[in-house]
Amino acid sequence: MTASKTTMDFHLCAPGPSMSQALCNSLRGEKVGVIGRVFELASWAEFLAANDLDWWEKYPDGKNFSGARYTSHSVPYATKLQGALTEWSSGVLALQAATMHGATRVYLHGFDHHGTHYFGPYVNGLSNTPPERRAVHQRQFLAWRDCHVGIEVLNATPGSALSGFPLVEYSA
Repeated sequence: MTASKTTMDFHLCAPGPSMSQALCNSLRGEKVGVIGRVFELASWAEFLAANDLDWWEKYPDGKNFSGARYTSHSVPYATKLQGALTEWSSGVLALQAATMHGATRVYLHGFDHHGTHYFGPYVNGLSNTPPERRAVHQRQFLAWRDCHVGIEVLNATPGSALSGFPLVEYSA
């Protein structure tokens, strides 16, 4: 008799324009990781991933997030995620964190990879991601995928420009 593989679903919520309070609320009770300001919409998430040191300084409430906090930098307010690269986008960092939390299938929400954010453009001195940097992020996601063939990643972001992961409809 062969043991069956258990699937552990995880949901990652990024701050793209499609993110909303309603979407986060629909995921309550699921395993959820948040990226950047989405911690304001889902304070109950298991972890917060933010790889930009300036972001942590501009959003000091993130340092008090009650779940795990991840970055690739050595700082006292977040765990330096082993194997994470400082140039990774926070979304790739979140994928790595989800696998560290046992995820075998990950749903991406708010990973639009176009437009600004659900809260609009930054107005606090942080910069919005320019197209050439989005292209770098795209390559980072593909490289991460190629190194993690045992993790199923499904993009549940309607209209997403992020390629490399099957687009799916997801409803809680």
